[in-house]
Amino acid sequence: MGRARAIESQCYVIAAGQWGRHPRGRASFGHSLIADPWGTIVAECADRVGFASADIERGDLERVRASLPSLRHRRL
Repeated sequence: MGRARAIESQCYVIAAGQWGRHPRGRASFGHSLIADPWGTIVAECADRVGFASADIERGDLERVRASLPSLRHRRL
């Protein structure tokens, strides 16, 4: 889901995912991630407690937005 949001908004997305067992038997599997504007995962946590970090390049945003001009077609 985070990867799709990164592509459609043409920005980096940081998506947090819960991990562990919860009341009534529900389980969460983590995998928090950082996705670049192309939807490529640049950092991801495993299925345990942890954190992810990545360098975010402003130049990457400008290149993606220049090659995919969909944001210019918005009407507010």
